[in-house]
Parts: sequence; C-alpha cells; structure tokens
Amino acid sequence: MQAQVTLSKRERHYQFLYLILMLLTALIFMGIIFLRGFESPFSDNDIISVQLLEEKAKFDQKQKSSFKVLDSTFSMINKITDEGAQPFEENNIMYGINDVAGYYQNGENINDIRKEAYPQIAEFYKMYFNDKKIISSKTENIKNFEKQFEECSIGFKEKKSQLFQRETVLNSRSQ
Repeated sequence: MQAQVTLSKRERHYQFLYLILMLLTALIFMGIIFLRGFESPFSDNDIISVQLLEEKAKFDQKQKSSFKVLDSTFSMINKITDEGAQPFEENNIMYGINDVAGYYQNGENINDIRKEAYPQIAEFYKMYFNDKKIISSKTENIKNFEKQFEECSIGFKEKKSQLFQRETVLNSRSQ
C-alpha cells in the first residue's frame, strides 16, 4: 500500500513560492539565451530623435530660403493679364517653376515628408500658368473677332448703302 503524503498549509505556500521562483528563473535564463543577439530598440532612440530634430531644422532652414522663389514665381504668374505674357516673362516663370520642382532634388539627404510638396506646388504653378495663357489667348481671340465683326459690319453697311443708292439711281432712270 502506498502512503498518501499530505502537506501542511505552510509547506504548500513554500512549494508554491518555490515553483514561482523556478518559473521566473527559467524565464530569465530563456530570455538571455534567445534575446542575446538582438539589439535593443531603445538604445538608439535618443540618437534617432536628435537626428530627426537636426533634419527638421535643416529642412526648415532650406524652406525659409525657398519662400522667395515660391512667392516670386506665383506673383509673376498672377500678374499675367488678358494680354498675355511676354516671351521673357514666360521664360522666367518656367525657370521659377522648374526651380520649385527641383528644390530638393539636388542630392541632399533630407528625409522630411514635407519636401514632397514642392513638386506638387510646381505642378499647380504650371497648371495655373497654362490656365492664364489659355485665358489670355481666348481673350485675344475674342477681341480679334469683335474687331473683325465691326469691320464686317461697317463693310456691310457701306455695301448696303451703295446698293440702296444704285437702286434709287436705277429707279429714277426707269421713271
């Protein structure tokens, strides 16, 4: 026959604490074995934060110098009236648009997402410039058509008066 071993309450508490300590020891030992080769993501956190702040400061500094190009290009486009732009003005506007588009394309390693806005701004400027050119050419066409209409109207009135005079002369001869 087997004798049944019963533990007192105190012995059960010690046994429970012993098992918990063994589990923690095993977890620490397994953690050391499996995580020995991994780098901690928290070790480089401060360095990465400093680098991000430096890049943002570099971007902000370069962005301040880009405001002059952005503003001057937009004001040149905005000044185009119904008469259209002169060829040298169009050339300056296109240079300004190309400068805006290529502002961060010169090989600088700035990883700020805001630099992606510059090609979009250049595309907007190009569309705005093309719209202004279309408006000026259509306005010029309308003015030419109005001028031609006036010339035709004057010619038509002259021809009408000439025909009226001929009819009156023919009518006076036939009577």
